[in-house]
Amino acid sequence: MKLLIHQLIVWPVDVSFAPRVVKFDPTKVSVITGWSATGKSSIISIIDYVLGASTCTIPVGEIRDYASWYGLVLETDTGPMRVARQKPDGRQASQEYWIQQGADTETPLPALPIGNAKAAHFKLMMDTLSGLSNLQLDPEGKGFNERASFRDMAAFNFLPQHIVANPYTMFFKADSSNHREKLRNVLPLALGILTNEDLMRMHSLHLLQDQLRKLEADLRIRRNGLQNWQSNAVGAFYLAQELNLLPAGGVPDDLRSLIALLQSVVDAGGTTVAASGRVSVSVQRLEDIRRREQVLDAEIAANKRRMRRLKSLRRSVSDYDDVLQDQQSRVAGVGWFKSAVTAEKCVLCGSDSDEARVALEALDGPISELSDLTAGTASTAPMVDNEILGIERALIASERAMLELRRTRKEFETVVDREQGRSQSLENVYRFIGRTEQALAMLGDVEGDDGLQSQANALQNQIGDLQRQLNAADRKIREEAKAKQISDYIVRFVDALEVAGAEGKPVLDHRELNLKFEREGANKPDYLWEIGSGENWMAYHLATLLAVQGVCLLRKANNPVPSFLVIDQPSQVYFPSDTFDVLIADADGASARKSARGRKPLDDLQSTRQIFAALARAQDKFDNQLQIIVLDHADHHAWGGQDNVFEAQNWRGLNDSLIPNAWLPDAE
Repeated sequence: MKLLIHQLIVWPVDVSFAPRVVKFDPTKVSVITGWSATGKSSIISIIDYVLGASTCTIPVGEIRDYASWYGLVLETDTGPMRVARQKPDGRQASQEYWIQQGADTETPLPALPIGNAKAAHFKLMMDTLSGLSNLQLDPEGKGFNERASFRDMAAFNFLPQHIVANPYTMFFKADSSNHREKLRNVLPLALGILTNEDLMRMHSLHLLQDQLRKLEADLRIRRNGLQNWQSNAVGAFYLAQELNLLPAGGVPDDLRSLIALLQSVVDAGGTTVAASGRVSVSVQRLEDIRRREQVLDAEIAANKRRMRRLKSLRRSVSDYDDVLQDQQSRVAGVGWFKSAVTAEKCVLCGSDSDEARVALEALDGPISELSDLTAGTASTAPMVDNEILGIERALIASERAMLELRRTRKEFETVVDREQGRSQSLENVYRFIGRTEQALAMLGDVEGDDGLQSQANALQNQIGDLQRQLNAADRKIREEAKAKQISDYIVRFVDALEVAGAEGKPVLDHRELNLKFEREGANKPDYLWEIGSGENWMAYHLATLLAVQGVCLLRKANNPVPSFLVIDQPSQVYFPSDTFDVLIADADGASARKSARGRKPLDDLQSTRQIFAALARAQDKFDNQLQIIVLDHADHHAWGGQDNVFEAQNWRGLNDSLIPNAWLPDAE
């Protein structure tokens, strides 16, 4: 997403003063340098606030008290844009925006913006420019998987002072739990591991799977009804014959032929055929069904009796086994006692007697028999269980067959009663045709060419296609490729800083949102907080943010991350507070001093120069597609000689700061 900042604007409360304008050069590393408390660090908060932050972190005091609106002049893919946001009302971030686009941005700045849009409208504009999908990251909407937005990408645009050398936090606002959880889900989308097309496929897959679940539930209900009807299909065939709707003859061998015959009855619309001897045929069939029912009933009764006996036997076997186990425990010490009685003298009284040994040997037979009984009982239980299970299966099948026979018998009893004394009316014919037609229609809904089963098959094919397109292996390959690009860039940038770095390969951990270092032969990686010093932490922060931006820039038009990076005081690891100015003021004396680690302050100055040199090279390597803004105590001594470093502001004079002294009420 092309988003370059040309100007930062602060409008005063007093409209008699001109707005404060800070200009940047997007083609160079723009540096704002100055003393402490001049407003350098608030630049990040102002940019973040104008770009739609839900809360305002602009410091309270002069920067809020004497400002009325904060604005930016931007360059986007759709052209120039001016955007301003009214300062917060107390603790509430303002929803008032002023937006200009196109030729309107060439007009003079107004003395005071007048709101013409709301924050929600501005965020929608930026979401559209970013090209992010409006679909949720998780189709089911669980956890922190709501849609990714332009605001989520701010994590890759800012390195504030409290993060630039923080070993525990790598990305902007990732030190709060909500932002951290959301960023874990957004990072793959930002890097291109997960694409908008993948999100569309994931949502389509979720919808199709949900539709398939509902369809399969409907199918189960309908098939249960069809199963009941199909069990009565033979009865329906015979009933059609008794109603003179089908000629006499046997039941077709397969269900499909039987259904075709019944369909012909429905299509005929009640046309009868000639018949003779129907009553006697019906009675004969009814008697045959009753005999089969009696045989099956006897078989079921016999199986139930056998089941009861086997269950009783199973309980007896279990009880007998408990008794045998008790007996076994009582003779457990005989073997030991027998091995102890080896001398000719009695171990109890000491007399010359072998009575004890003889008595023990006499127990060998009963104990062996007891062991055999115990082993036999142990093998009997599984056999009984298997027999019980087999009978249960047979009973289920027999009872299902009995149910079908009873349904058929009831149909025939109705037919015979009617034929033996009751008149057959046209109403009965139409009732039969109606019931059969409804059942056949349901069958068509389920099994027909356009039926539910056919729809389910089509859905399964579509789901299979989407799952192949969402190939996890392909996504893993993309993830590994992005990880390698980031790791390789980090190594090169840290080398350019001439920082010793950590041992092992740096890898961006998507779960921890931090760097880990994989060492060959090590059981586990080392994390950033486990290695190095502030110098290392700063180096890896710069390298990681630049690497992520570089990978995103390779996506070109599909890049959702704004193309700028604002870094606050990277030199703080060498020069905390204003010690940089002290060093420059007394360079000779400083050069003679050494720190506890043996480094001279001028060595730290050289390291600071390396930071700006590395950033300048990065700006050049990215072909000015990425804008880099640095806020630092360091001045031109740290970047002198670098062609593509632009000093945007130098706030070192008495009247130099973000808020001009003239705006203050006590100004002379």
